[in-house]
Amino acid sequence: MSDVRFTSIEDGDLADIWYALGGAAVRHTAHFKPLFDAVATELLGRRAEGLNPWLDHRFREFRAVDAKEDAAATSETTAESM
Repeated sequence: MSDVRFTSIEDGDLADIWYALGGAAVRHTAHFKPLFDAVATELLGRRAEGLNPWLDHRFREFRAVDAKEDAAATSETTAESM
């Protein structure tokens, strides 16, 4: 069953939300992970087996740069909390 929060959001926009939430969900798990998981579940329900290749194609150009930025931000957040 589809999540009513996402019924008016197109697949591409929902994928962008999922991607943008990814770093926040890692750094602030208690706050963002439930929404991140809900968006992922909705995307999986819509795209099924074709989801991973579709996401890979959609975000390929961002992944290398974002991975470095997310790692740096996570390191800074961890250092600040100590």
